[in-house]
Amino acid sequence: MKLYIGAMIALTLTSCGAALLIPTDSDVERVVTKFPNYTLAELNEGKQLYAQNCKKCHGLKKPENYTEAQWNKIVPPMAQKAKIDSNQEELIRKYVITMSEASQ
Repeated sequence: MKLYIGAMIALTLTSCGAALLIPTDSDVERVVTKFPNYTLAELNEGKQLYAQNCKKCHGLKKPENYTEAQWNKIVPPMAQKAKIDSNQEELIRKYVITMSEASQ
């Protein structure tokens, strides 16, 4: 019974936030013409930065719910509000754009 209750609590907590897609090599390959020399490590770093910084002020938004054009308008002012540097902003922007085009 304790195991069941623990599993239900864990499930409830993980379902409260947006379930972010896990980046793969195929995601990087899909955007290589848009982002030359982009790596899976950079994509994962962008995901981590997105999760850490963006959830401080609001719930995480699923990248696939917005277009590239929308993310290009959303990320810069949010990065400024979060006081993150331009390198981190670029990693987040590339992550959300790449994953916005991921097949679900």
